[in-house]
Amino acid sequence: MNIYLIRHGEAEHNVDRFLMAHTHDSQHSLTEIGHKQAQMTAEFMKEIVNEKSVLFCSPYLRTMQTAQAIHSLLPEQIPFFQNPLLREWELGNLYDFNNRTPEAKKEFKAAGQFYFRYQNGESLADVYLRATMFMNTVLERAKQQGRYENVVIVTHAAFIQMLLTFLMNWPIESLEKFKPVENASVIKINEADWDYQYEKIFVPIVEE
Repeated sequence: MNIYLIRHGEAEHNVDRFLMAHTHDSQHSLTEIGHKQAQMTAEFMKEIVNEKSVLFCSPYLRTMQTAQAIHSLLPEQIPFFQNPLLREWELGNLYDFNNRTPEAKKEFKAAGQFYFRYQNGESLADVYLRATMFMNTVLERAKQQGRYENVVIVTHAAFIQMLLTFLMNWPIESLEKFKPVENASVIKINEADWDYQYEKIFVPIVEE
């Protein structure tokens, strides 16, 4: 079974992160470039998945918009499900990058990037747990049923990084070495010799 991890297209807060101070993260829409990226990724996915596929998506607006663009070009019978386990790393109900207190900075320095938990939000360790839960419940069940040859997952950069960390058994110290996950890019995961392998197979380039 092939797993395709797709990050959402460029969203409003990717351009202006200070929007997060007054608009909840779940409500940020794709930009014009983001919609173009999603369409390009949809065209790419149309050529590589067949009718024995399933699509899962984070319920956030930007991921739904990306997933809908992809689903619209796939065979009609392909199921399309939202799953809140796939949501973005929660930094709090609203997060103001201009209002990081000395106390929070001290806690972050003490705990480190993986263990620091944002107020009313999550740590990356929490996202890691969600990724393992999705893998061990949803994906393992789909694998055991043998109904699908391809699983398409539209989600967020932090979730993708944590799922890869789990599957590849990377140490948490390697987090600082992660390369960025480009908007609307596609990472393919499959098994070979009982181990998981992955590769980035598509990155949309939008000419401005």
